[in-house]
Amino acid sequence: MRFEIEAKAAALNMRLPASLLAALKAKAKAKGIPYTRYVRMLLETDVARSR
Repeated sequence: MRFEIEAKAAALNMRLPASLLAALKAKAKAKGIPYTRYVRMLLETDVARSR
């Protein structure tokens, strides 16, 4: 299951603590990817694991 390659037809808007967003951005930067892609990867991994 690879949601990352599918067309992006839906949006997600959520409020997070600033420290959590900063941590996500730092992890994504360390991996060399945009933080939004990193969040999608985390979601996809969790969904795949729970099947």
